[in-house]
Amino acid sequence: MTHFQEPPVDPLEDTNPSMVMRPVEEPQRQGSAFGWVILLGALLLTLAAVVVLLLPHDDTSVPDVANLPTQANEPTVAPTEDMPTVQAEPTLAQDTADVPLLQANMDAIPTISAERINTLLQQPLERDYGALPKYDPFTTIPQRQRTEFLEYTVVQGDTVFDIAQRYGLAEESIAWCNGKLTFNIRPGDVLRIPPMDGACYKVLGTRNQSVADVANEYNVSDPYEIIDFPGNNLYGQSPEFVLQSGYDLFLPGGEGPLITWNPGSTIEENSDGSYTVSFAQGQSGSCGAVQAAGGTYWGNPLPNGTWVRGFFSGHTGIDLSAAVGTPIYAANGGPVLFSGTSNWGYGIAVVLGHGPFSTLYGHMSQRNVNCGQVVGTGQVVGLVGSTGNSSGPHLHFEIRYNDVPQDPTLTAGVGW
Repeated sequence: MTHFQEPPVDPLEDTNPSMVMRPVEEPQRQGSAFGWVILLGALLLTLAAVVVLLLPHDDTSVPDVANLPTQANEPTVAPTEDMPTVQAEPTLAQDTADVPLLQANMDAIPTISAERINTLLQQPLERDYGALPKYDPFTTIPQRQRTEFLEYTVVQGDTVFDIAQRYGLAEESIAWCNGKLTFNIRPGDVLRIPPMDGACYKVLGTRNQSVADVANEYNVSDPYEIIDFPGNNLYGQSPEFVLQSGYDLFLPGGEGPLITWNPGSTIEENSDGSYTVSFAQGQSGSCGAVQAAGGTYWGNPLPNGTWVRGFFSGHTGIDLSAAVGTPIYAANGGPVLFSGTSNWGYGIAVVLGHGPFSTLYGHMSQRNVNCGQVVGTGQVVGLVGSTGNSSGPHLHFEIRYNDVPQDPTLTAGVGW
């Protein structure tokens, strides 16, 4: 064993003793014989496996399960009439023998051509309630109702009737949404065109009205029609909601204040207590100041006419259709107040006076009376036509009391 030699100690440099280093001993090698034993055993196992694989196999050593004898103690049961007989499985020889018979049966099965199959598939399936319907699917795009107002500037020759026809509206709807109580318009007027028939209304704060109050006043059957109209901005409110002052509403289907085609009439009292009436004074066809007289009994102006349209706040009379040339009769007796072509929409028209009452006959094709005449009930005053703002031959008939339109159907004798 070698020892490390410590260098000489210099007492001036280091007074501590130096550490003694132990010698390094190499470990002894063990286990070499054990490794050879394991390797030898593995080699022997490999040789044994090869020998087993190379040895011939003896098939007679495998028992034939099919030919094994039955157990001696297993009872043998003879088949009886109540016990079904178990048929043996067919052998390969039997299967082979049946092949010609199977082929013959397959040849006997009827076949169908491809053309016949295609023809049958093209025919509709017949059911107890008819053939299957043939559908042609497509996407339907609904026509949406306009909800906004439009503006239209009146030009020379325009009438409210023409404008209403252009937008598919009633004349009254345009008048109600433009602050007009007559249908008189002039070139340059800018009209607000509503999206549908109805009336416009500006809420007055002093009236403290609810939605239901406005609906009742303007004959809107369901207040929610007003609430649900997008332009009113009332969605989610109830009919009892009180409207603020200055609120602008559109009332779908509503009927506004009374609108007339009347160009104006005046009644003046004379010094002797009598009255004179002037209808459409200054216009062609006006008879000027006429003494208010007449008034006998009421009759039907168009007995053979067909009811078309009734009286309401936007329509100051009734419309009765008939063929062009059908006679129109005076509904009461009295002087002629107007006879000519009107410029307020009624085309050829006649107006008669009956004391405080007056009657108007519009859209005629011909007038049979003139200014200065006094007619009696039942006298022919003209013939049915379609002049003026008219979409077809008919009579527009009005009754007025002190120039205020009345519902003709409420007058006994008129017949409507």
